[in-house]
Amino acid sequence: VKRSRTEIERDIHQYTVIEHDGVIFGCAALYPYPEARTAEMAALTVSPQAQSTGDGERILKRIEQRARAQGFDSIFVLTTRTMHWFIKRGFVQVDPDWLPEARKRKYNWDRRSHVLVKKLA
Repeated sequence: VKRSRTEIERDIHQYTVIEHDGVIFGCAALYPYPEARTAEMAALTVSPQAQSTGDGERILKRIEQRARAQGFDSIFVLTTRTMHWFIKRGFVQVDPDWLPEARKRKYNWDRRSHVLVKKLA
């Protein structure tokens, strides 16, 4: 999902960034839904040069740590292309009706994103 510079700047505090020698190689955002005790991990991106280096794993682990520290029981993602990557890391597919009400209202049914959730231990 494309995000404008304005959106990124507005939400910058939600992002976890990984860098090497001052160059950003990946990021992800964590959007809380405290009423449902869950949070959405969004905008997970890893530079093509850094793929298969473990940066995606490191970002995911940091997002999980942040979510636990905020008292969430789970994190979820919406994806159209990388479902297998998340399933290999403990996520399970759920119906879009599982989404917190506030997120469900923003769900783009035309996009047909898969909803995957991971329980945090």
